[in-house]
Amino acid sequence: MSLPVLLCLNLAILCSGCGAETYEQRLNETEQYFSYLHERNQALAGTWSAPPIHFRPPLDFQEISAAAPAAVPAGENGEAEPAEPTQTIDPRQPDFADLKLPGLEGAWRTEVPVDLENETVDRPAYLYVLCNYSLLQNEEQEAAGNFLNEVNNQLSTTFNKYLNTEDFVTERFPRKRGYTNPKEFTFNSFTPEMPIDGAPYEIQIYLTESGEYQAAILAFIPENMVRKSKLQEQIDFSLETFDLQPPQRGNGGGESRPSTQF
Repeated sequence: MSLPVLLCLNLAILCSGCGAETYEQRLNETEQYFSYLHERNQALAGTWSAPPIHFRPPLDFQEISAAAPAAVPAGENGEAEPAEPTQTIDPRQPDFADLKLPGLEGAWRTEVPVDLENETVDRPAYLYVLCNYSLLQNEEQEAAGNFLNEVNNQLSTTFNKYLNTEDFVTERFPRKRGYTNPKEFTFNSFTPEMPIDGAPYEIQIYLTESGEYQAAILAFIPENMVRKSKLQEQIDFSLETFDLQPPQRGNGGGESRPSTQF
């Protein structure tokens, strides 16, 4: 066999080997991708939307419904009579502390087992989504621009904890290499000195901005929770899906509210 033919055969074998290696690598990447999608879907509920927010809440959390509008009584002629304005209590607001969250868009709760004084008891964990959307709608530009500071101030006042902006760090989700564009948040956490419902809690604060829109995600998690890593993993997956986008304009020029999709 001549030298040129031998070189060609060797080159063909090498190329064939490179192709097989590339194929195996791509096949492995595909398997990892679908494994990641399966794991994430098992951790999250369907998409929840409210202008300008879209995200998938953690699966174990159940949404707390907002208060229904009060019925307006009808007059003698069948027309609705003007009623005295009444202050409606929003059931989504925290009932475990003297805390009124500004710009509350959504709230979720779940019961988790907690190790407490040599016994395991159920305690609630909470998730809150806040946004300056209503302030922008009301053209309160100054308050809207200061929204995230107001969130921190409310937490500081309620739990007597000074939140220094220099203590916040940048967190990206997914934390490791993932298959989605990473979502960036400014993050901080603290444990209030006073327990909540008889148990120490960690308060996690995730802040994000997009243009003039500002949003905060707050997680209230019992510190001595059994299988805390599972719930934290769900929260991390949820943050991967968090989108803060300006609402689309409808045909009439107004902003349309996206529907919840599953």
